[in-house]
Amino acid sequence: MITENAVQGCKLQKSLNFSQDEELYIATSDTKGKMENDYKPFVDKILNSISFVPDSILDLGCGPGYIARRFSEVLPDADVVGVDISEIMINHAIKASIKDKDSINKETDKVNLDFNRRNIQILEFASNYDNKAKNNLYHIANSADKLADVIVNNNVYDLNGVYFSQKLKYLIANSEYLPFNENYFDIIILKGTFKCLERKVESLEEMHRVLSDGGEILIFEFRKDIPEDEFLILTKDMQPQKVRSLRNKLNCSPDLAEYKYCLSKSNLSEFAEITEDGLDLKIRIIK
Repeated sequence: MITENAVQGCKLQKSLNFSQDEELYIATSDTKGKMENDYKPFVDKILNSISFVPDSILDLGCGPGYIARRFSEVLPDADVVGVDISEIMINHAIKASIKDKDSINKETDKVNLDFNRRNIQILEFASNYDNKAKNNLYHIANSADKLADVIVNNNVYDLNGVYFSQKLKYLIANSEYLPFNENYFDIIILKGTFKCLERKVESLEEMHRVLSDGGEILIFEFRKDIPEDEFLILTKDMQPQKVRSLRNKLNCSPDLAEYKYCLSKSNLSEFAEITEDGLDLKIRIIK
């Protein structure tokens, strides 16, 4: 489960409520500069680090969907799914994935894309879903009180009767109850998401379940344990406001001991590699 007070790892401003935090995050991150300087290089870095071309990708804790959208642009034949617990984030991701602005306005008039306080109803299951995936969908339906109607049919999510994309899809779901078959995704990405998971061990086990044989889970967070002298060297050319923001993000991240504990409890230690890259910590789990 992703906790409300940890969607960004820490509150952006303590004076804001949770939904205002999300809207502020969307407003400040959905820019051409962020896509060019952050999201595109991040996706390129991932694809250059793996030895295969993935057919299916899960962006877990996708937020407004920018990374998933970039994967879909680079790999148009791949099935890309963005999952988040927040209806505000998924609402924005769906709208942003519709390229025709006139189409957005028409569909928004016809279909209510505001997920607030709407019960999820599972109307139909595709016959190829296994029992675990079905049980997870039932769990979502029984535990949530503010999600949109979802039809699951042939792995395409139909929100209130409107299909948004055949290859790029977004879904509200809990990391502990992923509504996918075993061995479903070739790559699972978590960027800044792991620290937000309330039950990290259970989430790791669930990710491993839906990961394909030979697939990889890639977890990216900031290094909480980075030595002060190294931090000062890496940030010496940054503006003071940026440095303060980075310190806040580092403080909100788990330390190395917590990562190792979670990997051990989920029986994934022998399949995991932890590496340091500047301010970032990367955990790679191969199935």
